[in-house]
Amino acid sequence: MTPGFHCSSLEFHQPATLIPKLAELGFGAVAVRPSRGRWDLDTSWFDSVSAEIAATAKEHGVAIVIDLDAPFYDDPDWIDPYSLASQDATIRDAAAAQIRRWIERTAEMGAVATTFSTGRVCPGNRDAAGTGDHGEQILERLAGAITPLVQLASSSGVNLALRPVSEHAIATVAHFERFGQWIGTDAPLGLAADVGEMLLGGEFPIGARLARLQHRLSCVYLCEPDLERGCDQRFGHGDIDLGRVWEVMTESGYGGPAVFRCCGHGRLGLVSAREALALLDPS
Repeated sequence: MTPGFHCSSLEFHQPATLIPKLAELGFGAVAVRPSRGRWDLDTSWFDSVSAEIAATAKEHGVAIVIDLDAPFYDDPDWIDPYSLASQDATIRDAAAAQIRRWIERTAEMGAVATTFSTGRVCPGNRDAAGTGDHGEQILERLAGAITPLVQLASSSGVNLALRPVSEHAIATVAHFERFGQWIGTDAPLGLAADVGEMLLGGEFPIGARLARLQHRLSCVYLCEPDLERGCDQRFGHGDIDLGRVWEVMTESGYGGPAVFRCCGHGRLGLVSAREALALLDPS
């Protein structure tokens, strides 16, 4: 596998300046995420920032993963950036249009994966969104919204991958597998597995489950949620042995990017990146 690091874990740093440092430490991939005023489609400098990130990554031999799940990107009052699962066609269409723009505007960056989630069935209403309703109507709506995006991504050379998120319409890896019946198992839609979300969904054993699905994996996010603080745990400070997950997946033959993420600890700087690498070499 290729060890990667999520740049949003270091929110006080710019991706283009982080990439050389992460490459020097031994990371072969980085994940970047939209941010208002920084890496933002609606700014005049978006294309130049994208080109700088892509050029820096190429110079240092680092693969790019684009993570479209950017908290509060669209609405400062709501964490989810969009919903492809809403009953409201206007909301679904707006979500699909936003993802379409990201696919079109970042295709030339050569990312190894562009990941997204479905959003909640009832965006803006946490209670209604968490009912566990994964009925056929929802899956049909999702298929109608996502199929054109998969087709656009495929024609643009973009590897589009769905990240299951708890309380979203596709909340678990198991839900992703079921969704394949609606979108078609041959559709070039990858899986962006998130270990933290798998923990919340009770999907154990994590390593073995991911190994079984390696043929669909586009990338893996290695993280553990800190439920008390509402962020990610520091590497090596939680209950899950991410190093063991790494071992099992390596033994399975998966060779894609595995991106370490620990959002909420940006003040630690590169200490977080070094803690991640320590999991791979405990000696």
